[in-house]
Amino acid sequence: MNFKTHNHINAKTTKRFKLYKSGKLWLVAGVTFCSFVGSAIINDQIAHADTVTVAKTATTVTRTTVSADSKTSNDSASSDTVSTTANKVANTASNIAHQPNSATTNLNTSQAATATSSTTTKAASSILSQADSETANSNTSQAVTATSSAATEAVSSAANQTGQKVSSSNNKSHEATAHTTSAASGSINQVSSTAIKSATSTENTNKATSVASNAAKHQATTTKKADLNLTTVTASTPETDVWTIGDTTRPRVDVVDVASYQSAMTQSDYNKLKAAGVKTVIIKTTEGTGYTNPVALAQAKMANAAGLNVDFYHYATFNTADTAQMEANNMANFLVKNNVSKKVLLFADMEDAKTYTVNATANLNTFWSVLNALGYTNHGVYTSNTYLYRDAVIKTVGQSRVWRAQYPYTPSANNLWNTDDGAWQFSSTALLPSGSDYTGYIDVSICYNGLTEDSAGTNTFSTPNEFVNQYHWEGNKLYFYGSNGQPITGFRHYGNNKLEYYGSDHAQYRNRYLTAANNQLYYFGSNGDAITGLRHYANNKLEYYGTDHIQYRNRYATVGNNKLYYFGSNGDAISGLRHYGNNELEFYGTDHIQYRNRYYTAAKNKLYYFGGNGDAITGLRHYGHNKLEYYGNDHVQYRNRYYTAAKNRLYYFGSNGDAISGLRHYGDNKLEFYGTDHIQYRNRYYTAAKNKLYYFGDNGDAITGLRHYGNNKLEYYGADHVQYRNRYATVNNQLYYFGSNGDAITGLRHYGNNKLEYYGADHVQYRNRYYTAAKNKLYYFGGNGDAITGLRHYGNNKLEFYGTDHIQYRNRYVTVGNHRYYFGSNGDAVSTNQPQTEADIIGSMRVAQKAQQIVTVVQNGGSTATLKLWQKQGNTWRNLLTSSSRIGNGGIGNSHEGN
Repeated sequence: MNFKTHNHINAKTTKRFKLYKSGKLWLVAGVTFCSFVGSAIINDQIAHADTVTVAKTATTVTRTTVSADSKTSNDSASSDTVSTTANKVANTASNIAHQPNSATTNLNTSQAATATSSTTTKAASSILSQADSETANSNTSQAVTATSSAATEAVSSAANQTGQKVSSSNNKSHEATAHTTSAASGSINQVSSTAIKSATSTENTNKATSVASNAAKHQATTTKKADLNLTTVTASTPETDVWTIGDTTRPRVDVVDVASYQSAMTQSDYNKLKAAGVKTVIIKTTEGTGYTNPVALAQAKMANAAGLNVDFYHYATFNTADTAQMEANNMANFLVKNNVSKKVLLFADMEDAKTYTVNATANLNTFWSVLNALGYTNHGVYTSNTYLYRDAVIKTVGQSRVWRAQYPYTPSANNLWNTDDGAWQFSSTALLPSGSDYTGYIDVSICYNGLTEDSAGTNTFSTPNEFVNQYHWEGNKLYFYGSNGQPITGFRHYGNNKLEYYGSDHAQYRNRYLTAANNQLYYFGSNGDAITGLRHYANNKLEYYGTDHIQYRNRYATVGNNKLYYFGSNGDAISGLRHYGNNELEFYGTDHIQYRNRYYTAAKNKLYYFGGNGDAITGLRHYGHNKLEYYGNDHVQYRNRYYTAAKNRLYYFGSNGDAISGLRHYGDNKLEFYGTDHIQYRNRYYTAAKNKLYYFGDNGDAITGLRHYGNNKLEYYGADHVQYRNRYATVNNQLYYFGSNGDAITGLRHYGNNKLEYYGADHVQYRNRYYTAAKNKLYYFGGNGDAITGLRHYGNNKLEFYGTDHIQYRNRYVTVGNHRYYFGSNGDAVSTNQPQTEADIIGSMRVAQKAQQIVTVVQNGGSTATLKLWQKQGNTWRNLLTSSSRIGNGGIGNSHEGN
């Protein structure tokens, strides 16, 4: 059952593709086009839509017109004519069989007749393979042409049975209907050269000749004048779009249709179709007024056994109300005889040109009325866009019950056609799944609205009797018959809180939802029972039905082991965060279970913690071994940020969300400290490892520099914030010394090898200044801060002396370098204490401490003076040379050492 209708192509190629099926023939208005392509003959005046092998290139060599005069002969003459023609057919077919590789054949006028008879011979030869099932009706008035009409299916079947693929595997026209024979009445579709070779073997040719001859003896033959245009073509690679069922790039295959062509299909083949997702098989039952598919019953039973729904179709040829009634009776005989269920879907195959009439609607309605009267009211129409009375026959059932044929060269899952129809037959060159027994082509369709499944299911041959209070299967649908023997509708409660539902068609709901009053939703499972509890479906979706079988919406459900779910307004269990109430928040995982006592990390690394009641917490949370974290009013955990709690307690939460303890460096050399309670230290000390002491001010920062505290106490913290101990610190050029307790010292400090320094009440070290200690002890601290010892010259020739204890001498003598001094009550050396000899004077000079020889000049008065050379011998200076000298005009004046 195949049509190839309009593709979107240019006008130049329209003729090539604008084809529709008429019995076994391709019908194209215009001239007859014959060519040998792989030893197959094509007649383009009558063309079959199943043929999808098209030569990509064709080069015209010659065109010759052949005419045959019309004549009418009596039975005897007809017999002789047919016999002669049959012999010619046999010879020609035999020649073709021995030249399968010939791609180009030149035909002249005389050869044209042979080509014509060759076509007839192929048709006659093919009868043999179908002789038992589709033999021509011997009572038909024009049986010779009927042989041609029946040939295509026979040839295709014969080729398939020899393991070859025939380009047209399912011509719907099977009946041996009378046809008028013309000089160009070739009706064989294109087939592969191998198939032709198989179908035209010498043995089959001889048998075909015999059959044709016998038929001709009893029938009159009419030959009409016709013009035959013969064209020589050169064929290249065929453009047949062949593919395998299960190819996901193609439209979904819901339906296959079969006739006696597919008689070789096995139970395994039907099982493979079921496994590949096919749901329905549509089987040809009858054609015209007398033909019945001899394998229809077996095909239906194998389909049912595989779990496939079965529909039937009748190939229509009627063009009057009377013949429509006769053809309906033909189909009805098959249905009644085989006890076919009244629920089975029946199609009228409206494609044959013989059905063309302005009364097409009325005729088909007559056909339906016969079937309706027998209770077969489930109808559909098979047709194509190019069927002349397409809209007229569609009227009888409506568009939603149309099964339309239209073939793209490359059917695509992304380009579905005729979606407003019930079903679309989109290819006739599909192959069964790999490993199938049947290797021929098969027709495939997609169903859009469930039309093809609206049938008896797998109970094709069962009809229900009257049932009371019991179930009954009809096809794949279950019914319950009540106490009145009628199938029920609506809810049915039974057993222990079990519930089922039957629709308006009385069929039980299975694997589907029902919305009842008050928007209450039920789901009925694969056994027909309304479910309770959780139901997982689709892509990780979950819903819940209570003990009353009603779906939960906008409510919680606790299921086993205290798992809590929340079902939203659409009935689905939610996942993710859910805000509710007064700033409350909960979370449900990908398994839809509420989080409790666990964390959840959301987008942008936001962390939440859900407590024992499932709510996201806020505020401080103590956990683990003295760990602490904090969650804001938005329930998000604090990270790398402060939180100030009651009583101005400050916490800092690190990058892992934990409140820190210990030192924290931050900013530009800033430091803070958090105790074991995670609270920031303020205005308090912290002693770290290695006895390092820090002080944190009122802002929480560890201080640096001087810190005054207590009663004139002072401490110092370095740039590392550690308190100074037993070390100096210079601040603004003032020197401090901090003792072992960290306090800056005051008073005297002895250190080193008899060294002494002094720090005032302000903790600053004394330099170049005196300090009077208790008991009027006087110290002098030099430029380096150390208390001096020995002689000290100062002022205008003043001299003082400090002992080894750094205390100034007062009212006492001291001998320095064999020179004796006396220091008065104010500490200054007095003149009476000066040395009595020149040697003593020399020895008391500071320069004498470094020099070994000294020259002295002593003025005598005026310009005369006494010059002496002194040399150190041990600790004593001795005069080695004395000389008178002059010292210039006026003398040297008043002078002293150092001038």
